[in-house]
Amino acid sequence: MIENQEKSSTPILVSLIPNLMGGKGHIVPYHQAVSKAVSKLGWKHLAAIPSRSRVGDLLAEWDDCLSNFDLEKEGNFWQKILRLTGVFYLGTTTAKYLQNKVIDQSELSIIFLERFIHLQLFALTIALWLVPTKNLSVWLLYRRNTHKDKTRFIYKFLNYLIKKSLPAGNLKLLTDSDLLGQSLSNYFQENVIVMPIPHAEIKVNNCDIKDKSPGILCWWPGFPREEKGWNIIKKLVNSNLNNSDQICLIAAEKSNLEVTKGGIKLKLIQDKLTREEYDYWFSVSDVILLPYDYQAYGERTSGIFTESIIAGKIPLVTDKTWMAYELLKYNLGELIINWEIPEEVFISILKIIKCSYIKNKIKAMQNSYLNYHCLNSYAEVMQKIINQK
Repeated sequence: MIENQEKSSTPILVSLIPNLMGGKGHIVPYHQAVSKAVSKLGWKHLAAIPSRSRVGDLLAEWDDCLSNFDLEKEGNFWQKILRLTGVFYLGTTTAKYLQNKVIDQSELSIIFLERFIHLQLFALTIALWLVPTKNLSVWLLYRRNTHKDKTRFIYKFLNYLIKKSLPAGNLKLLTDSDLLGQSLSNYFQENVIVMPIPHAEIKVNNCDIKDKSPGILCWWPGFPREEKGWNIIKKLVNSNLNNSDQICLIAAEKSNLEVTKGGIKLKLIQDKLTREEYDYWFSVSDVILLPYDYQAYGERTSGIFTESIIAGKIPLVTDKTWMAYELLKYNLGELIINWEIPEEVFISILKIIKCSYIKNKIKAMQNSYLNYHCLNSYAEVMQKIINQK
């Protein structure tokens, strides 16, 4: 009896992951980090993912039970209307999972949703209508500029419905950017809690640098997207300027980049990297290129930027972004550059790479980030959240 009582008092945190994005990005590493943080608190961690998920490195506690209907797929107006059927399926499969694996298993069970669009949030709303919610809490981590979206009123309305379906105080709104947190708080008229970024651990080591060519190795990490500066990178590759051959660019094969004669060196690598490969390229890179669009990243965070700092690397960023805001906290304005003129980009790289003064400031920022963006800090904030009344 004592064992049952002890078990029922242990909080359960359920990562609800309606789209694994084929393993791209930070979705899997993020929730693996969440699992580790939960373990530090002595809680139980579960995860619900879409059925027939073909993604490796998943933990045993991850249950592939959710509808695999792609609610994020592009389409015309009528195709998007028909997705309401998919919303219903996701809602009912979520409810079934909660009923079978979560409800009545603990005095407090937390449903944690950290990446979602309005349709997935609507599905969660449906699920909460179908199950008892007496012992449920919902944590929603907003990481985009939702307050600027055309669908922002839908998020606000769904937040209201979810809040009404739960016991008082059991809906928590989270984010990982203090800038975004303030904007979201103003829009939703709710308190928004800022979380550390827990998955930024990078294993940088003195490995055999077999791909290290003479010169400066600059990596543009991740899947090529316009908001991440695809057009800017194309201009850099197509430039033929003095000293540009001292620079070697690393990018994903999907970028389809081609160098010009006399321009920079180029190495294309696999679009999807294993964790070991990802750590390897961080290890050998000198500079991390982050020419992100300031409108898309004015307030939202970049996991790659955080990893760059924790790895002690040199990130070059765009003005008026969250990354620039963070660098200015540590007097690192030199790393905020003008990407529009390739010659200036090359000059900045060649100058910064030799500057020990800048590297010392990065070291100070690295130490600060190591203490904040870590599992211990993440676990501490989670504990504070459930202690709130």
